[in-house]
Amino acid sequence: MRKYIGLLLIVAVGLLFLQCSSSTEPEPNGTDDRGSHRTPAELTAAEKNLAGASNEFSFKLFRKVVADEPAATNVFISPLSVSFALGMTQNGAKGDTRDSMRAVLELAGLTDQEINEAYQGLTDVLVHLDPNVVFSLANSIWYRENKPIVPDFLEQCRTYFDAEVRKMDFQAPGAADIINHWVDVNTNGKITEIIKPPIPASIAMLLMNAIYFKGNWTIPFDPEETVAGKFKLPDGSLSDCEMMVKNSFEDTTFEFSYFENDLFQAVDLAYGKKAFSMTVLLPKLPADVDDIMNELSPENWATWMGSFSDEEIFFQMPKFKFEYEKELREILEAMGMSIAFDASRADFSNMFGDGAGWIDKVKHKTFVQVDEKGTEAAAVTVVVMIDSAPQPMIVDRPFVFVIHEHESGTIIFMGKVADPEWQE
Repeated sequence: MRKYIGLLLIVAVGLLFLQCSSSTEPEPNGTDDRGSHRTPAELTAAEKNLAGASNEFSFKLFRKVVADEPAATNVFISPLSVSFALGMTQNGAKGDTRDSMRAVLELAGLTDQEINEAYQGLTDVLVHLDPNVVFSLANSIWYRENKPIVPDFLEQCRTYFDAEVRKMDFQAPGAADIINHWVDVNTNGKITEIIKPPIPASIAMLLMNAIYFKGNWTIPFDPEETVAGKFKLPDGSLSDCEMMVKNSFEDTTFEFSYFENDLFQAVDLAYGKKAFSMTVLLPKLPADVDDIMNELSPENWATWMGSFSDEEIFFQMPKFKFEYEKELREILEAMGMSIAFDASRADFSNMFGDGAGWIDKVKHKTFVQVDEKGTEAAAVTVVVMIDSAPQPMIVDRPFVFVIHEHESGTIIFMGKVADPEWQE
């Protein structure tokens, strides 16, 4: 399925990751295991500020990512995963570098303690919201064995982000496999690789977040009702798809949570015990997805979410499954974080004892599957810190070149270029 299938559902599927964190395993008997855990109504002021900041960051990041992709591309991100990875990283930043990262994450005005305690507290509050939904969140830090690391930085990440910390020889055989195994385990096998071997010698640290979500619909779709359908692509052509069907006119045991305005129709589909849901926004013609994107803001989202009511409707939605991968450096630079990527200006002296290091990449990878049973989704974000740049190779003087075959080692052509002339 192409972009529109993803976009009609991505808003809620991506934003559901803003609602909880850490690890939630389904109870075998379906009982509620929240026990003495605080409820969302018991959030502290700092935790509420962080939740609001996460929403603001989510909408901005999502709009930037969608705008950066061709019209026919599916997009699926976890803003929460990106926020956690960068939230850990900003603990190691200092001065203007830290301020710019906090501004992009919408955390400006909060102290170190408030930010860290809010991440930790919000995690604790939102765990175990729904025993029928599987949700896990994990953080890890991997650093080069000869790189001096500020102990306080590691302690903050262990304490507030429950981060697993590992010192590694990145050039050792199998180093990338060990890191990718962590990703595999913490996304339940849905994402198996985020680091490709060999790991460059310039990498000083990898800060990672992994999220896994699996929720069954509160009222599942009947697979026998699924029908062959057509989906109109951005260029106007039609694509085959499988349409899940639910008709509350015929089945009077339930009603849809429904809302519409001049711009779109929307349905809120609940998972498990209704702590989580997917909100599907379908633009009303002649409007399109871009028109909805332009209206996405925390204020509008809150208004829309407060406007749903139970209605009888006929509903069809395509099932889909796809992976998505995005390098976020240029997007985060455009959002105001460029100093953190600049070797001459970045200050991560709260992270590295020798003061040398800057962000090279922020890689984000996701998986989503939506079918008659429910939704399964996973995300990984890795912040790649380096402390040296690869030596540039500019071929601006006489050179030798060889054309050869690898399997047998046979050399086919060899040459020397003293003057790169271009003969017509």
